Order: sequence, then C-alpha cells, then structure tokens
Amino acid sequence: MAKLFQYFFCLFMFSSVSLSNIYSGDSTSQVQQGTVTQKKAFKEYLKIILPANMFFGPYAFMYGVTIGGQAIVDGDSPLKANTKWLVAPLLAGALIQVKTFEIKKYVLKKPTDDDNSTLYYNIFYVGPDISSIKDFNAESAFPSREIPSEPLWTANVVEAETGTDYPPLGYRAGFSTSSFGMDFEMSLLAHHTLKQTAYYNLQGEINNVDFNNDVLEFDLPTHFLMLHSMYMGINAYYVLPNFGVTPYIGAGGGALLNSIQSQYPGPADAVQENGALALDAMELNWGYHGMVGFRYMREKSFYYVELRPTFHNFQYESGLDRLKEHDQFVLQSFQIQLGVGKNIF
Repeated sequence: MAKLFQYFFCLFMFSSVSLSNIYSGDSTSQVQQGTVTQKKAFKEYLKIILPANMFFGPYAFMYGVTIGGQAIVDGDSPLKANTKWLVAPLLAGALIQVKTFEIKKYVLKKPTDDDNSTLYYNIFYVGPDISSIKDFNAESAFPSREIPSEPLWTANVVEAETGTDYPPLGYRAGFSTSSFGMDFEMSLLAHHTLKQTAYYNLQGEINNVDFNNDVLEFDLPTHFLMLHSMYMGINAYYVLPNFGVTPYIGAGGGALLNSIQSQYPGPADAVQENGALALDAMELNWGYHGMVGFRYMREKSFYYVELRPTFHNFQYESGLDRLKEHDQFVLQSFQIQLGVGKNIF
C-alpha cells in the first residue's frame, strides 16, 4: 500500500507541474498587477481537483472492487456484481465534482482577463471498447528440479477474447492552445474473458507429467477472469488545422490500479470454487495509448470523438499449492471515446 501511494504522489506531482507550466504566459509585462488570469485560476483549480481525484478515486475504486467481489461470493451474477462495483467510484466522482463546482464558484477568484487563445476544459466521456488479452504468459512459482534457475513449467496463450459489461467511463481536465494541448485523465474500465477455446504452449512438468512445447486446448468459461482498472495519466497532443472540426493527434500514459478476480484458482486448475473467490489480486501497473480525435467547437463547449489503441499491463499471482503461478499479459483494446467538453471559466 505504501508503494501504491508513492506512485500516486509521483503522478500527482508530475501532473501538477506538467499541466501548470507547459504553457507559458503571465509575464509581468503582459498583465497588470493584481490581474487574475485564466492560467493562474487554472493552477488553483488543479490544486483542488488533482489531490481529491487521486486520493478519493482509488479509495472508492478499491471499496467498489470489494463490494463486487463479495457479490460474486454471495452468488450474484457477474453483471450484478459489476454494477455494485461501479456505484462506489461513480458516486465518489460525482461528490468530487459537486464540491469542486462549489469551490470554483465561491472560493476561487474569477479570471479578469479576456484571453481566449487558450481553452481550459473539463471532459466527461463514454465509449465502446473492443479488446483482447495478448501474449498471456504464466510460469510456475516453483523451480525446476533439473534446472533450479528455471521455473517448473511455463505456458503461453497468444490471444484470448474479452468483453465488457459496461463501456469505459472517464474524466479529463486540461488546456488546449491553437497548436498544443495537455490534460489529466481518470477512467474506469471493466473487462472479462469470454467463453472460448484457448490454445496454449506448455513446457515443463505438471502433476508429474512432462510437456515439451505441447499445444493444448483449454475451454475457458465466461468470466474466467474479471478485470477492473482505474487509469490515471497524462495526455499530450498536437492540434491540427481546422476544417469545420478541429482534429488532433497525440499519446498518453499513466498508472493503472488493476483488480483481477476469479472463482477459478488459475489457468492450470479450472475447477470453479463455488461461494469463494479463488483469485482476488490488486496490483499497480502501467498503460499507454495513442489517440486521434476530432472536436466540434461551440462557444463555451465542444463535442468530440476520439480513436485510441490502448495497451494495459497486468501482473499478478494465481493458483494454489503446487499449481501456484506468476501471470502477466497485455490487455490490448481499441477505444472510441464519445465525450462532451466544457470551458472551465
């Protein structure tokens, strides 16, 4: 947990410095003494929203994961369990937004400049997600008898299909000039493996049976793995020439708070444990994405659609007893964000 908050603190500091200082202005020769510029107001705004989102957001996410996991144990359907999971972080986000609005309205000084060259915005978005698990690698937690430096066995699944019960939901806050933009993003994502036949390469020894790069079949039930993530990161992009809509292209990256849950001990042991979670892991990892988007600008707001390939890394331990294993994979997806942005000031 200490390591977790260290990562969040580093991300908070990086976000604050990046979003506050990347855009230059506010020199004493440009503004009068005592003038409250939009840039100054935006810095104060960041000091409010970043700590609130990066502390209460992960806490609510972890609380929601606990509720959803208990729902599975109690016999609820995965859809009902995911609904219970989603309520906690969404409620926390709504409360943060209400308090932020009140502070912005009654506490923050309103900008007195009329500089419209930079757009300071909030965004809320939703969108479909096409995803799959790529290059699932598992290895025994125990060493080989013949070569102690090697694991007892290793397995690899090239690809496994995944689906969603709810589309990704997210929030972004940042700025955009006529040529460059940057924003902070938080999002909620929930994926699960679909019912399918997976093929994997197995090498080593399992239950006193030797394998030598044998290709085996594995019938995955639906929701074999239930994946929940909270993403917190930074996006940077270039604004391209306007042609009725405003296009942009960029990339982003950040921290992932990943929850991996299952009623099955692990891929090496697919016997469902009724009334229990055989796997309940929470890990911190990293993800990144590219993005191409188009904005339709209004006077104080805009609508946008954004296409982004994403790559989210997962690492955790699963399995029981002699079948305990270390697992890692990349959740690769193609997201289509549909969102509404509004000028903060």
